Amino acid sequence: MVITYDISFLYKILYNLNGDNMKKFLSTLFWILVIALMCLWTYEFYRVRNGYKPQFCIKENLHVYADGDTEECIGLGYKVYTYDRYNLAGTEFVSIFAKERQLDFDNEDEPEVEPTETEQESESEEPTE
Repeated sequence: MVITYDISFLYKILYNLNGDNMKKFLSTLFWILVIALMCLWTYEFYRVRNGYKPQFCIKENLHVYADGDTEECIGLGYKVYTYDRYNLAGTEFVSIFAKERQLDFDNEDEPEVEPTETEQESESEEPTE
């Protein structure tokens, strides 16, 4: 058994909308979408804040580093980062435009080494002429 829906009434409504009615219709539709997104963001924010994983996650990424990993969840207009690293732990709910927090040594090839005493002495001596 196939169930079909008659949506011809939508065509009649949209066809009969003139300039002012079309603006009102589009404005109402826009505000309904904005309010729905705000409700979604609020729901997800409190869900993440209480320690649960996001429910409406479109894409998940895992970033692996030498000192741990970071889970990234991309939702509708937001990102959730869950840090499980030696120097950085916790969960962050941010805008879709925000980037993941980076530690200073993430992008360096070699760790910074402090100079030894002899190197410090040689640098402090002034050349004689």
